[in-house]
Amino acid sequence: MLVDDARRIAAAIEERLNAGASQGLKATVRADENRPTSVPAGAGRPTFISYFIEIADGTRMASLTLGQAAGLLEDVKPDWDPDRLFDAIRAMDVSVEETP
Repeated sequence: MLVDDARRIAAAIEERLNAGASQGLKATVRADENRPTSVPAGAGRPTFISYFIEIADGTRMASLTLGQAAGLLEDVKPDWDPDRLFDAIRAMDVSVEETP
């Protein structure tokens, strides 16, 4: 299931980075649910669930699709610091937000 893949990717990213220079980094799974406003008569109302990996270091946060997170996992090295990680995320055209 996708949720299992999302949890595995998030755990692997967090483990790899926290073993090196990015201690304190969190990678969590976020699920967005969407239901269509109209469905054909007699049909049930489906729920579509999209999974994202949110990566945060306490001052910044980025939300990646599963494909983006899997690609990041392939590229990331244990010696990356948070700045290098978020530079790589920005290079994937993903928005990085400042957090309070």
